[in-house]
Amino acid sequence: METFDDLGMPFPLFKAPVAHARTDPAGTCSVCGTPATIRFCDACYQCFRGGKVDNAIDTELGMVRVEDARLGRTHGLPLGNPPVLGNYELIPQPVDPNFPDETWYHVRIDSQHLFEIIRTPDYYSWQGERWQFCCNRPCAFLGTLPAGALPDSESPADAIANWFRLPDWDAIGDTDFGPLTFYVFQCVSCGGFRYHEDCD
Repeated sequence: METFDDLGMPFPLFKAPVAHARTDPAGTCSVCGTPATIRFCDACYQCFRGGKVDNAIDTELGMVRVEDARLGRTHGLPLGNPPVLGNYELIPQPVDPNFPDETWYHVRIDSQHLFEIIRTPDYYSWQGERWQFCCNRPCAFLGTLPAGALPDSESPADAIANWFRLPDWDAIGDTDFGPLTFYVFQCVSCGGFRYHEDCD
């Protein structure tokens, strides 16, 4: 299966097959008017990568929008009090008087990493994306892997790591492996695998 790298459209954080990306069909770029065979948020590759369109990505640390990337933080997420979230710097948000039991926090992430993630295509999922982080930065998306394509004899983490040693997307094809799906990421710093799962 083709990747964006194969098409000359590299994305440092999207290494999965193009078929796993949420894209728009061929058409005219909404920014520069150039015809494009693949569009991202209705824009051509150059305009999308150049940050000329608004894009938002949902992550495990909260949504990321252009204004969040400028501030070097995620939009936020609810956490317990006191909050625990690994080695991430948390910025408390004002408590909403209508919801006094909810405590929300922005998560501090380097702006360059947040700009990179919002200039990366989203991936298809059953119930919404949750881009994964590791080593205080977004991971690279490797692909959507049906749980039924993995052996039952291993833990999901081990089975995923073993499958990605020699990934064979063509062997999976359009086979129906059932509803459980893993969305697999790899840390661009330490090389560790991260994933989340959902089903229809």
